[in-house]
Parts: sequence; C-alpha cells; structure tokens
Amino acid sequence: MEFVYSNGNGGAEAAFASFGAMHTVFEMVLVRVGEPRARSIAEKVRLLVTGIEKKISRHDPDSPFARLCSSGPGSPVEVDDEVFSVLQFCETFRKSTAGYFDIAVLSGNSVRPAYSLSPETKSVTLSGEDILLDAGGFGKGYALDRVRQLLVEEDVKDALLNFGDSSVTALGSHPFGDCWAVDVKTGGGTFRLKDSSLSVSGLRPDGTAHIMDPVDGSLVGFPGLVAVQGRSAFVCEVLSTSLYAAPERMRPAIISAFDGYSYKLIKQDMKQWIGENL
Repeated sequence: MEFVYSNGNGGAEAAFASFGAMHTVFEMVLVRVGEPRARSIAEKVRLLVTGIEKKISRHDPDSPFARLCSSGPGSPVEVDDEVFSVLQFCETFRKSTAGYFDIAVLSGNSVRPAYSLSPETKSVTLSGEDILLDAGGFGKGYALDRVRQLLVEEDVKDALLNFGDSSVTALGSHPFGDCWAVDVKTGGGTFRLKDSSLSVSGLRPDGTAHIMDPVDGSLVGFPGLVAVQGRSAFVCEVLSTSLYAAPERMRPAIISAFDGYSYKLIKQDMKQWIGENL
C-alpha cells in the first residue's frame, strides 16, 4: 500500500493512501487526521476492501460467488449474512431497473431470476445450468459504501474516495471549499460532491464496448458516458450500469424509482475521446 502524509497545508494536514483491488486501484484522501491514526485507518480500509473482494470475486475459487457459479442448479450453497444481503439487494435492483441491472448478464442461460434465496438457511440456489454471477457492476460501489461507514465510525469528517476512476465517494468537503469538486476528464463537467457519490459507466478508454444489454444480450455501444450522482455509491454504480444499458426512452422511468439520484448523459466525439484517453 502506498501512503503519503503532508502537514504543510495550513492546518489541513492530509493523508493519501492507495492500493490495488478489484482489478483496479483504490485511492483515499483523509483530511485533518493525524499521521499515526491515518496510517491505522488506511490499513483498516485496505483489509476491509480486500476482504470484500475475496467474498464477491468470481475469479477467487474460494469465494462464495465462485462456489455459487460452480454449484449447478438445485444445489443450495450457504453464504454469510453479508453475501446473502448483497444478493438480495442485487435481485431487488434487477427488478427495479426493468432487468437492465443483472449480475447474471454473462450467463449462458437466460432464466430469471438466476437464483433463489432461502432466508431460513441463508442459502442460495441457482435456477439453471451455466449461470455466472459477476460483481463487476456493483462491487466497487458496495466497497465504497462500506469504507464510508468505517470512516464515519472512525469519526473522519472529510475524505475523498476514488475507486478505479469510475466510482467516487465524498465525505464532508475539501478543506478549502464547501464540497469536493470532481471533474470527468472526458468532458462531463464538474460534479460537486458533499456526503454523496458519483459513478460513471461507458465505453472503455480505447472505445471498446464492455457493458452488455441484459435484455437482448448485445454489447452496448452508446458513444459516451452515463454519470449518476446520489447518496450511496452502491446504488450509483447500479444505476450508471443499468442506465447505460437501457434504451434512452426508458432511462427517466428507471431513475424515477430512486429518490435522491440524478443522471447525466455525456456524449462524446469518439475519435477525439479515444485520442485523449490513449
């Protein structure tokens, strides 16, 4: 883990920490926290995020998600309370986004719901063969919400969290401002975050599509980004993914079901955009 501390900011000492997780980089700025305590908090955050990754990564053979994917239909898999709750939320979000958020979108089987939940035994059962559950559409956002909770418990008032340059959470404000101003470098303008989050979904920087439409199974090629702002990073990531996948005519109805969340379309000249990002 990289850790840098500075007390040369006029009474607003700042700590920066970063580490690799979920195939990208997690970054955190803590303000007005002493150096020993900031180091301790940064290590707690690292352990929390990497622990979450071990639970939800389908690439880790020991994770609940990997065990579920290999279990086959009709074979209940017991999971802990956290994973059970996450899967409950994901199914609720699938329904409330008209199916455009779907953690089983990479499956070779179109049966939905892709799994059933048994609250009595805290177990999960796949609904058919070739079901693949993937946390790519929500994992960073869920981890950011958990980190924010940890920071609140640690009485941290002002902090900025960035996960992979696509999911951001802000606590309080910049030490010399009334918010954290976050720019989308591809031309989306500035988002003013204070005790709120931002998630951005779209094409990869090289212009290739990677988000699938769960309804028709095609790769979505919308030339730009969908940015969602609101309280929960988990919900923002769910909505940015689903709104990007959904047809434009359906986006207002989907976002209307989530009070306190808003979205912005950031359309791009693809030739210029790819040139700026390569």
